[in-house]
Amino acid sequence: MRKIINSKSGFTFVESLITFSIVGIFLALTWATVNFLLLKTTEQIVRTRAHFLVTEGVERVMQIRQTAVNRNRENGFVSAIGSKSGNYILGQSGDEFTLTYGENENIEMEEEPYTTYCRTVAFTGDSQLIKQVAVTVRWGDPIDCSEGNEVISYSTYLADNTQ
Repeated sequence: MRKIINSKSGFTFVESLITFSIVGIFLALTWATVNFLLLKTTEQIVRTRAHFLVTEGVERVMQIRQTAVNRNRENGFVSAIGSKSGNYILGQSGDEFTLTYGENENIEMEEEPYTTYCRTVAFTGDSQLIKQVAVTVRWGDPIDCSEGNEVISYSTYLADNTQ
């Protein structure tokens, strides 16, 4: 019996058990690290899309403003932006962008990771010559946009520079 345990010809049961334990721990840590990195990559893709949607919303509002001013130099800003108050949804009619009173424009992504975003454009301010515009995008809860887990919002001021 003693010759089998102290044999130089191979590993003992205890040595094999320790080796397999170390390899198992290493594989488990590697698996956890890869899963964590994949999750963070997915989160970054979703967050980058949200930033794009917010930036796109601000740019569309600025384009609506500029189109209105180009059509009616004296009253374009007031009719397109200055008279707005509350929450709006961005829309498109032909080549032009429009603002419709309402909340939570649902935007579905058709590629992975599949996420539903909700975008709202809010106008605040008492003056018809200067308006604060805040574009907010929420995501994280596919049922209720007001309860989204994640929020990104940009705001800026638009003024009537034709006066």
